[in-house]
This record gives sequence, C-alpha cells and structure tokens, in this order.
Amino acid sequence: MSKKWLRRLFAVGMVISLLVGQCMTGFAAEDGDASIVVSGDGIYEVETGNTNLVKLQIKNKGDGTAENVHLEPRVPSGISPFRLKLQGGGDLGDLGVNAVKTVTLEVKIDGIVEEPSYSVPLKYTYSSRNGNSHSGTTTIYLKVKGFNREPGFELTDMKLSPETMNPGSSASLSGKVLNTGGHDMYQVELSLDNLTTDGISLAGGFNSKMISKLAVGAGTSFTFPLVASADMAAGNYPVAIKLKYQDEFGKAYEKTNQFYVNVGGVAGRKADLEIRNMKEPGGVYGVNQNFTVSFDLYNKGAVTAKDIVITAEPVDSSAVVPKSASMKTIHALAPGASTHQSFTFAGTAASTSQNYAIQFTVEYTSGGTATTTFKQFAGVNVSNPDKDEDENTSKPKIIVSNYVCDPLIVMAGEEFDLKLTLMNTHKDKAVKNIKMFLTLAEETSSETEKSGNIFTPVNSSNTFYFDSIRPKGTMDKSLRLYVVPDAQPKTYTLTVNFEYEDSKGTEYTATELLGINVKQMTELQIDDFSVPETVEQFQPVTVAFSYYNTGKVTLNNLMIKVEGDVDCPNKSTYIGNMESGYSDYFETTFTPNSVGEVPVSIIISYEDPSGETIEERRDLLLNVTEPFMPEDMEGMEENPPMDMKHMAVGIGILILLAGALAVFVKKQKEPPKSTAESVSDVEELEEEDDLNDDFEEEITEIIQEDNKEGMPL
Repeated sequence: MSKKWLRRLFAVGMVISLLVGQCMTGFAAEDGDASIVVSGDGIYEVETGNTNLVKLQIKNKGDGTAENVHLEPRVPSGISPFRLKLQGGGDLGDLGVNAVKTVTLEVKIDGIVEEPSYSVPLKYTYSSRNGNSHSGTTTIYLKVKGFNREPGFELTDMKLSPETMNPGSSASLSGKVLNTGGHDMYQVELSLDNLTTDGISLAGGFNSKMISKLAVGAGTSFTFPLVASADMAAGNYPVAIKLKYQDEFGKAYEKTNQFYVNVGGVAGRKADLEIRNMKEPGGVYGVNQNFTVSFDLYNKGAVTAKDIVITAEPVDSSAVVPKSASMKTIHALAPGASTHQSFTFAGTAASTSQNYAIQFTVEYTSGGTATTTFKQFAGVNVSNPDKDEDENTSKPKIIVSNYVCDPLIVMAGEEFDLKLTLMNTHKDKAVKNIKMFLTLAEETSSETEKSGNIFTPVNSSNTFYFDSIRPKGTMDKSLRLYVVPDAQPKTYTLTVNFEYEDSKGTEYTATELLGINVKQMTELQIDDFSVPETVEQFQPVTVAFSYYNTGKVTLNNLMIKVEGDVDCPNKSTYIGNMESGYSDYFETTFTPNSVGEVPVSIIISYEDPSGETIEERRDLLLNVTEPFMPEDMEGMEENPPMDMKHMAVGIGILILLAGALAVFVKKQKEPPKSTAESVSDVEELEEEDDLNDDFEEEITEIIQEDNKEGMPL
C-alpha cells in the first residue's frame, strides 16, 4: 500500500471518528432530561376596573427537549376574587434546550376583595424525549392596589336653620358630604340616628338618603327636617349623622358624627366674645389732646353672636370724655370671625395729672333671648399742670409713666419681666412712705365670679416699699412675675395700687391699670411612625399615626400636608378646629417617583388663639431602589432543536464514507494487472484521485457548515 493511500485512509478514519462523536453527542443530548422553570415568585400589583397583564417566562434549563409543555393557574373556586386567563391558552408546545417562551396572564377582579394580596399557584406539566414525565408548581402573588386605603369623607357646611330650636318648634339640619379620599365611595347611605319621640325627631320624610356612587372630590347635599318635643328642657341634644358606604372592593364601612342641636338657647351651644390685641395709648397726653384705644372683638364660640353693643365709658367722666361715638352696635359676628374697633378720647381741663381708666362693656345674645355681658379696661396717662398748681386742690400724684413687658406677649405657665417707671407728677411736693401692691380681679361674663391672681411675683411678696420720690422725679422698679398655667389667652388688666403720704403726713391712694397680653402654650403630640429602610420605585408606602391636642387651647384650621417627590392622593388634608383634650387619626399612602434618597415631609400646621401659624414637621428619607424586574427574555426567538438535523447529516456522511471505504478495500485486494491494463488503471486511478479530492472538499464543507451552526466537534 502506498504512503499516499495510507494518508488518505488515516484522514478518512479521522473524519469518521469526528462525525461519529458528533452524532453520538446529538444522540446523547436527544436522550437528556428537560427541566422547565417558570420565572415568577414575584409580587404583581393589580387594580379593579382594568384587565391586568402579568408577564411570565417559561424556560427549559435542562439538557433535553421538553415536549407538550402545559401551564395552568390554579385558584380555588369561590375563594379568589380574580378571573384568570392565559392568552393563547395553556398549551405551549415543545421547548428545546435553553429555549424561552413568554406568556401573558390576564387578571380581572370580579369578586369581593377581602385581603390585600392573594397567592396564585401555577401548575405546569411536560415530558422529555427520554420518556420521563414531569410536573411542578410555582406561586406568584397578586397585590390589590389601594386595598388598605379607606375612602375618606368630610361633613361640611353643617348648620341648623334656625340656629336654636324652641320646645315644640321645627328646624332644618343641612350639610354636605364631600369625598376627600383617594377612592370612589359606593352605596352611600346617609341617615340620622339617636332620635327619640320625646326629644329630637324627624318632622317628616325619609330618615336616610342613598347615593349609588360618590366619586373622588364630589359631594352631595342633604337636608333633614327636625322637630323638638314640646316638653323638652333647654339644653344641648346630640343627633348622630350616620354614614354607611363601600369601597371599590365591596368592603363596607360605617362612620358616625355627632351634631348638637340647641333647644332653648341658654343652655345650648353659644357664642363667646372676647377682646384681643388691645392697644392702649403710650406716653402722657395733655388736656384736649386726642388719644385712641383700639382692639379686635373675636367670637371664639360655636354659634353666631347677635345684637352686639360695645360701650366705651371713662371711669371719671369729668376728666376724660369721648371724642368719637361711645357706643357701637354690630348686627352679628359669626364663629371664628373678628371685627376691629377703635374709640377716641381726650382729657379735660378738670383732669389732673394721673392715669385714668376707660371701661369697655360688651353685650350680646347667643341665639336666644338671654344677654351676655363682659367688661375690660384700658388706661391712659393725662397731664394737666395748671390743675396741679392749684394749691387748694393740688395733691401729689404717683403714676406709672411707662412700663415694658419682656417678652411683649407673655406665655402662660412661664415667667416674664415687668419694668415700671413710677413718676411723681407734682412739681413742688414730694411723696414718701410709698407702698405699692398688685391685684388682678378678672371680670367674668356673669359678673358673679372673680378669678384669682393671674400674675404672681417670683421670689418676693406682692407688696413693695419706697422711701420717697422727689417732685417731678421718677423711680424704676423691675419685677419678675409668673403667669398661672391655666390662664386663658387674652389681655389682662393688672392693677397697680399706691398708698403714700405728702410732706405733711397726709395719706393718699392711687391706682394704675396696666394691660398684659397673655398667650397660652399650644401642644400637639404626634405618635411616632416609621417607613421601611428601603423601598422600590413606585411601591406604595403607608404612613399612619395618631395626634393629640394636649394643650389648653383649641387649635384652629389644622391641616396635614405631604411634601416630596411622591405621588399622594391627599397631599393636603384639612382637619379644621381641634379642641383641647381631643385626638384624631391620620393615614395616607404615597409612592416615590425617583430613585435614590428621596426626602419626604409630613407637615401639620395650625393656628393658635392669637392667629399665629405653627408647624410640626416630620422629615423622612426614603432609600428608593429600582423596581424588581425578572430577567428580560423578551424578543428572544425560540431555538429549534438541532438534534434531528445533526443526526441526518451525520448518517448521510457515514453512508458515503462507508461506500468509499468498501471500494478502497476492494481495490487493494485485486491482483496485479498487465502493462496495458496498468496504463488503463493509471488513468482510472488519476480519475479516482480527482474523485477523492472532490470527496475531501465536500467533507470539509460539511464540517465547516456544522461549525458555523454551533455543533460541537
């Protein structure tokens, strides 16, 4: 055998070895076991009213083809509120090795949602070509969007017309229900409760009002006719306004608000007027020199004050006289409203150099016939040297020529400094043996009760002593005073009393009136709350807390705001007035829009009785991450199994090689031929060499083609 034929035989053997190994690899792969994996096990948010689409990936991670793959969601009938459907059905056909198929699960909510999230098992079955059958189950979770957010509402424009009922009379209770939450309200039923035949009852008509749907931001008005029993005693009677409704998931709610109906006027809800921000004239005013006293009249009560009469009268009408109308009338002043009033006065020639008091009397009615009265005083320093020079009538006077409060508005329960400048107004006579003491007797509306001292000296008695003050001389005195904690916010009149003597031992007395503006501390206690350390973008975050008015005054116009780069259905919620000792609960949900550190602030603002706005802030810092997404296999084409193709090519090549090898062996066994035959054989061998060369080229092309298609060699 020639070397050339040996080389050819060796090459043919190598090709046969490679192709046989390749075919055996194909057969081994064909006989492998498939392994189906459903990429789920995540949480998918769904909402009512929409067809929600959940994307799932089915992947064959085994080393064999998966045949007859079937996927089916399994939800127990009558338990789940969902209707589930796989687009295109659950039969997915065959999946080759590493092949991926994306399926879409349609989710609709058509039942009553009772839980915030539900588990949905997905069962899958398939078989391998090696004869093995497989089945498995994976679970996904469907979270119902907005389930934990209760629809919110507010009763506004509540009023009784007329404001007060008399026994046996009727009135109309009206108002408006406003949907202030982030969800629609369904099957809304508004009714009155706590009605009795011997008390407040309906005058006729229906006891309830039905609204099939109340959209977010929408409102509906209502009116109920009421009648008071003829033998009712005067007083305040509660009427319960009951609201029943459902959310979009069919969950039922019931809320009750109390509204008090005043019968008889006197013992019921009433107006409560007070004088605020009184401005007294500073300095000293001469005879016929005008000065003005101004203040705000504020209604801090619950109903409108009517037939208001304000009277301004100097205590000594011969020394100080009005220069403007001394009586003013106001028809009505609504709750929470105020009106600014001012009065002008001047000292007369009959006045002497001293401080004169001016009395302001306020009378009004509160829905009934009874009249409420209260008084408040202001003071002014008047100087009249001509009158003081009259030796027969002239006497030394001590006045408070100037006083300063530090701070200007003092806080109840705290200490403050009061600096007084005492002046002897007489130009010739000195005063001596001076005793000064402070008193405060607060006038009440009934004028039958007097309060105790609002101001108490710190580390000293209430009485102070001075040796003397020369004519036209002054003396400074600094006091440290304490305000009792339960003092109501208003301007108090502090009386400074003097007892003193002149050079002859004649005893005199004098009083000075000082206005001290007291402010009550507001205290709003807020429960602690927290948010998760890490949240995903667009994932809802719920914040809930209770808050309490632990101060001694009502908090007006309370409002809760949410600030930050978040979506929130109620970024601004108006609460209204919150009385002392009351508490409430607030809950909101927001979703972050951006990734990274997102600052969010919860701000509670309100006004104190003086009208000053106060804010309580809770600053949060959310660590927001990218939303979780399963491995994106979208757009990948399914890889068809290559085993059959490889097998067919390999078998064809083996048949060709086997035929060529048989011819070669036969040629080698034939006996030697003659010279003529040898010449002919040489020609045939040359032709055979050409055929062998062509055969080698074909083999090479087939191998290269297989390499391009990724077949292992």
